Amino acid sequence: MSGERLPYERLSVVIPAFNEAEAIGKTLEQILAATPGAEILVVDDFSRDRTCEIATAFAGVRVIRHSFNRGQGASLKTGMRAATRPYVAWFDADNEHKTGDLERLFKRMLDDRLVAVIAQRTNGSTSTVRALGKWMIRLIGRGMQIKAGSDLNCGLRIFRRPVILRYLALIPDRFSSSLVTTLVMLERRYPLAFVPITTSPRIGVSTVRLKDGFEAILQLLRAILLFAPMRIFLPVGLWTIGAGLLYSAVVALFAGRGVPVGGMLLVLAGLMTMILGLLADQISQMRLGQFDGDIGAVLDDLDDEGPLPR
Repeated sequence: MSGERLPYERLSVVIPAFNEAEAIGKTLEQILAATPGAEILVVDDFSRDRTCEIATAFAGVRVIRHSFNRGQGASLKTGMRAATRPYVAWFDADNEHKTGDLERLFKRMLDDRLVAVIAQRTNGSTSTVRALGKWMIRLIGRGMQIKAGSDLNCGLRIFRRPVILRYLALIPDRFSSSLVTTLVMLERRYPLAFVPITTSPRIGVSTVRLKDGFEAILQLLRAILLFAPMRIFLPVGLWTIGAGLLYSAVVALFAGRGVPVGGMLLVLAGLMTMILGLLADQISQMRLGQFDGDIGAVLDDLDDEGPLPR
């Protein structure tokens, strides 16, 4: 990176940690050296090893310990609530993320006056199960026309804290927080950017299991239903109507029995599905309006900001 001094005193770095005793020391050494002046918060999710003890030994690191295991998303939410700086970054405790990439994301955030900058991993996963899960998430995302590149759920990202705090109630407590916040930024049309990164080998054993991958897929579908339900209801309705029309045409033309009842029922079911989608979309917008606040005011603030300190 260049020798340009970034205003790290405006940045909080939240590091969720659960049984990361092998890696947390090295991660904190690198973060403290690379981001002088930043607020560093480690949220220990009731680890059963020495994670909390090791993190507490570092001067300049604030450690918050959950009284029971609540999940990665809950740890991130705890850290973001406790943070005091205008920008808040997520950084993994397992050595996968690089401080140089964090620096690039923060510089991009400041230079382009964005609300969020999200990293996207370009190297493959070392775990076959995790790679398969990520592939399925990407496949569903593309099918739902989510234009978020090749990686929907990389954990390295930076937000403007006042904006992301509005949506904490939507972030799940377990492993889908990255996925949901990506959709929040995209669907609410906040100015954001995606930055390609490569990750380092993980230190320690991952706590992600196969069931967490299925939970992530479920959270993706739930998030789509919340933010853009027509992306599900409209294709299903159109395919159902098309199937009904095709069936009716085949029976009428080749069997000579007129329009079949089954075909009419399929068309009706498709129309009802689309109507339900419209109703779901209206309910979605009403609910999201409770979280959004004045998005226009946020964008106006971005335009009105003076020169950022360096």
